[in-house]
Amino acid sequence: MKLLQLLNYELSWHDREKWDRAVHLMERFFEESRAELAPVGEKARIVKFGIDAVDAFIQVNTAVVCPRCESVCCINKHGYYDFEDLIYIFSLGAKPPRYKEGVLDTDSCQFISRQGCTIERAVRPFRCNWHFCNALLNNIEEGPARPYREFVKRFEEVMDLRSEMLGDFFKSLRSAG
Repeated sequence: MKLLQLLNYELSWHDREKWDRAVHLMERFFEESRAELAPVGEKARIVKFGIDAVDAFIQVNTAVVCPRCESVCCINKHGYYDFEDLIYIFSLGAKPPRYKEGVLDTDSCQFISRQGCTIERAVRPFRCNWHFCNALLNNIEEGPARPYREFVKRFEEVMDLRSEMLGDFFKSLRSAG
C-alpha cells in the first residue's frame, strides 16, 4: 500500500508533494476504515486524556521557567509532526496544521505566541510536547515529590498506550493490504 511506504521517519512537510500525498492517503484510509480503526481511535482518546491530565502540572512549571528563558528551545523544527504524530492526530479525527512556507527550522516555532503554544498540548507534535530543557527538568525535580511521581507515572502510561495505538494502526493498515 502506498500509505505504508510513505509512513516513515523520512516523511517531512518540507517535501510538500510527499507530505500532501501522505495526508490525503491518511484521510482516505481513516474514512474508509473507520470501523476497523475504532480501537486505534479509542487508544488515541485515552492518550489525549493522559496528556490533558498532566497539562496543569507542566503549565505550573513552564510558567516559572519559560518566561525567564534566554535561549528559547521552542524552535520551528520541533513543531513539525512526524508520521507517528499524523497517525495519532487522524485517530482523534483531527488534521495537522498547515505549515507556513519560508520559516527557517531555527526560527522560533511558528505556533508560539506570547502566551505560549497556540496548539493544544494534547495535539502538539510528540517531540515538542515531551521536550524538557535542563532548567525545566530542574524545576520539576525540585518541586513537590508527589505531583512529580504522578506525572512520571502518567507519562509512562501515555508512552505505553501510544506505542500500542501505533502498533494497532499498523496491523490495521497491513490487513487492509
